[in-house]
Amino acid sequence: MVLSECRQLMAENAIVEARLVHDFLSAGWGVNFIDDQGNEYPITDSYGIPCSYDSLKQAEDIVHQVGDCPVRIDSLFRFAER
Repeated sequence: MVLSECRQLMAENAIVEARLVHDFLSAGWGVNFIDDQGNEYPITDSYGIPCSYDSLKQAEDIVHQVGDCPVRIDSLFRFAER
């Protein structure tokens, strides 16, 4: 889902949470928005390919561009990020 579609869902109050997920293939971070029914919507480019961001801060900034919602960070490498 592209950013404009995510903004539309946010405006409709359908999104309840953003989940930042460590992307193993690119060593970056992906952003998934979760609606009130538990469905996940990853941010993608116009071709439907999930976007990957270089840093956790960059991924968080994308969430704030869409709107304000709780953010959960999922990572298997939390011990290395301290």
